[in-house]
Amino acid sequence: MNVLVVYAHPNPESYNAALFKLTCDELTRAGHNVHPLDLYECDFEARMSCKERVNYMTRDNTLGIENHVAKLKWAEAVVFVYPTWWMGPPAILKGWLDRVWLPGVVATFGPNGVQPGLTNIKKFLIITTQGSSHWRMALVGNPPRKMFKLSLKAVSKCRNIKWLALYSMDKNTDEDRMQFMEKIRKHLKSF
Repeated sequence: MNVLVVYAHPNPESYNAALFKLTCDELTRAGHNVHPLDLYECDFEARMSCKERVNYMTRDNTLGIENHVAKLKWAEAVVFVYPTWWMGPPAILKGWLDRVWLPGVVATFGPNGVQPGLTNIKKFLIITTQGSSHWRMALVGNPPRKMFKLSLKAVSKCRNIKWLALYSMDKNTDEDRMQFMEKIRKHLKSF
């Protein structure tokens, strides 16, 4: 399976960096074709330009980001690895979604509503860390999880969307972190 692994964390020594490496290694070991996309390493420009916004609903909306669109269309699965900050992904990942997940790429919009454009993708996996506890996120309806899952369902026919989160990140022990890595490893073996 062709797997695009999208990673967003500025520190290459972070726990999230270890999760990204683990993810890419395990998927490769399982025989998948893996394309790792480290948004910080490739210095992805998160800000949408005025020209991009003006061309947002046109056929010319992919100028300058064709390689990112090509990888998205190549993928049969997409894995996101990132920390959740302020109830959402880091700005660089949000910018990648804003600038690459475009009309005509991920969906078409017309009189019949949204028509999914990412029908090539059979699986999504979100691996994230969060400072908030699981119960606190559940109490408020877990907006980051809800946003990602609802959005991914809208632009694909995929229903295989898995959310793996390590909550209370700032209070976790090394053992907690190792257990989460083992949970990811087990999940990826059957990916």
